[in-house]
Order: sequence, then structure tokens, then C-alpha cells
Amino acid sequence: MFSDFYDYMLSVLDKTEKGPIVEIDEFDKQFIYLVIKDLIGKYDISWDPEVYVPADDHLADRLFQAGMELAGKTGVLCLDSSRRMIWSRDEVEYALTSTPSIVFLGEKKDQCAISKRSPEDDSPITVAGGAIGIPVPEELFLPVMVSIIQEPVIDIVDNASLLTTHKRPIRAESPWEVVACWQEVDLSFEAARIAGRPGIAIGCAENSPSEIGELATFNRGGFRETDWHHVGMISELKTSYSDLIKAVQYTRTGVVSQGFYNPILGGYAGGKEGIAIASVAGLILMRACYGVQTLNTGPSHPSLACNTHPLMLAAQNLAFQALSRNTNLLVSNMVRPVAGPGTKEILYEIAAHTIGAVASGISYTYGVHSAMGNHPSHTSGLESRFMGEIAHASIGLSRRVANDYVRGLVDEYADTLEMKLIGKPFPEIYDLKTLQPKRDWFQMYEEVKEEAIGWGLPLD
Repeated sequence: MFSDFYDYMLSVLDKTEKGPIVEIDEFDKQFIYLVIKDLIGKYDISWDPEVYVPADDHLADRLFQAGMELAGKTGVLCLDSSRRMIWSRDEVEYALTSTPSIVFLGEKKDQCAISKRSPEDDSPITVAGGAIGIPVPEELFLPVMVSIIQEPVIDIVDNASLLTTHKRPIRAESPWEVVACWQEVDLSFEAARIAGRPGIAIGCAENSPSEIGELATFNRGGFRETDWHHVGMISELKTSYSDLIKAVQYTRTGVVSQGFYNPILGGYAGGKEGIAIASVAGLILMRACYGVQTLNTGPSHPSLACNTHPLMLAAQNLAFQALSRNTNLLVSNMVRPVAGPGTKEILYEIAAHTIGAVASGISYTYGVHSAMGNHPSHTSGLESRFMGEIAHASIGLSRRVANDYVRGLVDEYADTLEMKLIGKPFPEIYDLKTLQPKRDWFQMYEEVKEEAIGWGLPLD
């Protein structure tokens, strides 16, 4: 069908010019809302609301078929051309069957692999920890990132973002975006050197709201081919020339890229059943649209900007099961708690999300987007360490046992979500000289870890 994947990507770009023209309101109502509503009934997508980690393979497989049908019927709207990009079943199959079942990131002793996993799999899991774009002042970027990279359980690190660059405001699509991204390069590599892990793969470029900063710093002296390059899909099922420019660059250069898609609960995708279908279709279409090799979904609660709300957990876990059972896609959760560092609640949210996702067959765990990701400096290495430890301890868990754990964890934090316990900023929970957690924060971590050991999780 195609001579190689780059030839395939050229056909994707053709779709931005040749697909049918559709207005955004019509796309949202006719091709998202009404199609998903029909698919929920057609494939009987429903589950017991008391179950957070479903163990129904037939339901997972029906969800996969519903996601495939949504991908085929709806496609992706290119906002710049107002064209609906449509893939045939054969094209989708080509994109899915050509995806690798293992990728390698990082260099030398810091190299790691992300491998295909299945529900209840006892094979290893990869841990991508980091601040994931949480804004920090320039003087804190280095200590925050060192606090994360120094944790041995972290295989890949994703950067914080800068509030300013050289004490100037950062404006998207301006020279200051390029300046900020080059500052991110310098600080990232310095943090990795200080932590003794110069070859660790870095998720980049967090300070690039457009394609400009990413392309500028993927250059001599900048981010490397062994780093982890990112592109996102706009909710619901939309893209832009900016995103496609990145995708073409990644395909042509052969780097490992990660795609993000975050459907919105209560939006055009609907409720929990709708975001389950949209999550499956979105990850399939990200592979088809961008050629990404690693794929991440973190649906968003409309008022809490999290994905740890009890209504959302089963939908995500079912989506992971649907994809890990029926494709070779390397899929991941995105841990997006409401609570922030310096609270026990963030640890309960992390554990609930991670346990269910690992038991559902994710290939790597990704987080932590602490305190909803929008409170400056509310991030630290300790919550990423905890996520990684919980992920390793969850390997091989049955979905039924995982569900029991998650049910207990939800009881610990569900009533606190509306309180928005954002915790404390980095200087209040870490010693800025030793870059170790302060006593109160570390004691909370140890207490919750002891609770987890008491549940039966094999934590050291």
C-alpha cells in the first residue's frame, strides 16, 4: 500500500487538503456527540459503577470495536483547513500493524525500553516521571528536575516548564519561545549531569506551545534523537498544521515520539462510557495521524482538571485493556491528581490510578501532573518516585485484586477532591541544599507506603 511510513505520512497530509469541508460545530455535534451516543448502545458499553478495574474481556473487545468504528466514521478535523481527515479501514490497519512493539530511549547506561504489555502481564513496566509542564521560576527548574532524575526508579524524565526566560515573558510563536526552549535544553542537560544520569531520555520541549521551539531545539547541541519528542491531539479529535509539522519531522528523522489525547468528561464525548470510546479512537487516530510510537491518554474532568475522579477510572482502564488486548500500541496513563505534593491525598490518587492502569496492560506509566498541573512549583521528585514504586509493585496483579486496592484508595480521597488540596510548593517540601524531601513530606510518603505494604503490595 505504501513504500514506507514516510510515504504513508504524505498521504496523511493529503487528507488535510482533500477531505470534506466541515464547520467545527457540525463536526462536534454530528461526528462526535451523535456517533458516540449511537456506539454506546450498539456495542453495549456499560459497567458496574462500583467497579474501577473491570475484568470483562468481552466488554474490552467491544470497546475496541466501538473505538475503531468511531475512528473510521469520524476521522480527525484539521482546524487550519476545516477538512475532515478520513482513513479507510485498510489505512488504519496499516498504521496499527506497522507500530513497533518495543522502542528504546536514552543513551548508554541510561538507555531504557518501552515494551508491549497486556492486562495482568508480569513483564516489566517503564516509568516516565517528571513535572510534565508544571510551571516553575527559572531558579527552581534545576533543583526540581534534579530531584526527579536522581530517583533510580525513573527511566525517562519529562520536564517542568519555565515561567520566564532570562527574566523575560515567554510568548508563543515568537523568538522568546525559541529562547525559552534553548534554556530548557541547557538546564535539562545540566540537571541530568548533576544527577549522574547524562544519557537519560528527556521529554521535550515543554516550553514549546507551537512547533517553533521544538523544531529549533531539535538541532545541533539541542535535544537528541534519543530523547522523547511530543505532539498532542486537540479535544475532541482535532489537529492543526502545527501538530502535523512536528509529526512529519519526527517521522522523517526517525525519533521516538509520544502522542497525547485527553477527551473531556461531560463534553461532546459525553459521560464515562463516551470518554472510554473516545480514548480508544483517539489513540488509534493519533497513531494514524501522527505516526507516534508511544501513546498517552489522560481524560480531563470539566471542573477539577484531573483524571483520578472515581467516575473516570474504569473508563480509562477499559480503554487500556481494549488497546493492549487488540493492538501492539505502546499505551500509557497520565497520572493527573487534584491534590498536590505535601499531602497524603496525592499519594492515594497516584496509587489508585497507577495500580488500575498497570493491571490493565499499559506499557509505561507517566506522571505526576501534580495539583492539576497549574499551580507554579507544586511538584517534586517524591511523588514520581512513589508512582514508579507502585507501578513496579503492581506488575502481575489480577484485575480483580487491583480493583479491590483501587476501591479502598478511592475511599481515602474521593471526598477531598472538591477541596482541591494543592499542597505546598517545592521550596516548602524539599531542602534546596541537599535536594531531599523535608521531614513532614517524607513521613507522609513513608506512612502511605506502609499502608500499601499492609494491603499486600510488594514494596521495598
